[in-house]
Amino acid sequence: MKSQKFLADASFLVSAIGTRDPNHLPCYTFFKNNETAQWLIPTIAYFEFQATQSKIARKGGKAYRSIILPNHRVIEISLKLIKKATRMNLLDCFSGLHGADLIYACIAKIEKVPLVTCDSDFSKYSKFIEIINPLTQMQHECNS
Repeated sequence: MKSQKFLADASFLVSAIGTRDPNHLPCYTFFKNNETAQWLIPTIAYFEFQATQSKIARKGGKAYRSIILPNHRVIEISLKLIKKATRMNLLDCFSGLHGADLIYACIAKIEKVPLVTCDSDFSKYSKFIEIINPLTQMQHECNS
């Protein structure tokens, strides 16, 4: 990858960090291949990550309680972000997304960075933002 910045969503973070996650290998590999890049992490990703870890722990699995990424920058969900997304008409542009996914898409567009995700719901917005899905990326590499 040529990009020096990536926006990570919770689905990617959970898979990259959780060694028993079924998507761990492609996500961890993508992260390791881009370890020196700057990783943008929205504050909501921390809460989504912890909610997933709590669910894993309730089922008797190993939960991780922290996200430790080198070269990361936290993106605050703020009034400034809301105003910028509104000015850029992003709420309408990404109106098919729900909850935190809308936030991730808006940040990717505002920051002009690729969104790294395992969530296929973003694929229909690939004309507006760059989507990197390590799962499909690995499948393409294996089929080549």
